[in-house]
Amino acid sequence: ELVEKIRALGQDVLDGVKFGFNNVVDQVKVLNPTVQLITEGLSMLKRVENGHIIIPPEYAQMVEDDEEDEQEGGEKGHEMEGHDESDS
Repeated sequence: ELVEKIRALGQDVLDGVKFGFNNVVDQVKVLNPTVQLITEGLSMLKRVENGHIIIPPEYAQMVEDDEEDEQEGGEKGHEMEGHDESDS
């Protein structure tokens, strides 16, 4: 029971961090409407080191899994876009 509670609290923290990260990205986009911001490659698990975005070794697998999930979601979105375009 304690282990499950700890897991649930850990997931709550992770969800909160994801929300905060995505919220900041959205706010930066709103505050800079005339700038085409590049957000591809952003991740709450990456960090800036010596002027470069890096994946800390301890988060490498999580980032890889996250990027695969985004690609799968994007492919589904593209399929829908392609379908919509052919109907036009």
